[in-house]
Amino acid sequence: MVAPIVQANKLNLLGLINAATAELGLPQYTSIIANTDTQALQLLSIANREGKDFSQHDKRADGWEELRVQYKFSTNAVTGLTGTVTAGSTTITGISSTAGITAGLFLVSGNGIPYDTRVIAVGANSVTIDSIPTLSGSGVSLLFSQDAYPIPNDVNYFIPQTTWDRTYRWQLLGPLSAQEWQVLKSGISPTGPRRRYRVMGNLFYIDPPPSDSLGVESLEYYSNAWCQSVSGAAQSKWIADTDFYTLDDDCFILGVKWRFLAAKKLDYQQEFADYQAAMERVSARNGGTRYLPLNATARGTHLLSSANVPDTGFGS
Repeated sequence: MVAPIVQANKLNLLGLINAATAELGLPQYTSIIANTDTQALQLLSIANREGKDFSQHDKRADGWEELRVQYKFSTNAVTGLTGTVTAGSTTITGISSTAGITAGLFLVSGNGIPYDTRVIAVGANSVTIDSIPTLSGSGVSLLFSQDAYPIPNDVNYFIPQTTWDRTYRWQLLGPLSAQEWQVLKSGISPTGPRRRYRVMGNLFYIDPPPSDSLGVESLEYYSNAWCQSVSGAAQSKWIADTDFYTLDDDCFILGVKWRFLAAKKLDYQQEFADYQAAMERVSARNGGTRYLPLNATARGTHLLSSANVPDTGFGS
């Protein structure tokens, strides 16, 4: 992901904890991470709980704007290769080069090779596949198509209706269920040109598999990286005293306060009320809001429709 920019006026972890403890009338700390003091350990645990819970708390479906990420990847296919296919053998030999082919991520097709055959091992001039060829031949034309793409490691969830093929300008269909995916892979009906997708095993699968490396797929997801290092590396927990909070500092301080009091079995009702009020205020302003008119005239972005397409000269 592209890490959010660290603002100059934000507090780091140590500063956030000390701001909370100062308001609670507790001693100030010179370090939190690697501090073996029992209360420091408790504050670190509370800080991680607050960051994780607050990152999930925005009421809108696509969450806090600071954690929304656009992700793009290019389709990948290796073409122009030939090899020796042997009936009954799961090894294809005589390939001039296997550069660019990754085991587990690529399908291979060619004469005598069953549909949806996956590459499970790659050698210098050979590949091992997970299906048994039915025909033998030398110089068989081979197409290696990458249909499985790794998901960024900070994905919390995908934002619905954002997955598009930018090359053909159409929306990817999915995510498909296990049953729908098996119909595509095992049934006899054609799938058509529209690309479909499924997420499983921490991989993003597309179907039909690409036949070239010209496609660009785009989607948006919600990140679990609610904090970051001083250099901007995305993180899902506090690692150093110099780490920064990606979300709102004031809400974090208030969250640590009420959670600390609750953990100590002290009254925290006022602190919790302050926290909720601050969170609602920040949520209402986060990322801007759509204007909702009370009359029949809608404002904002208008997509193409019969109301704004000219009768002649469209596209000129």
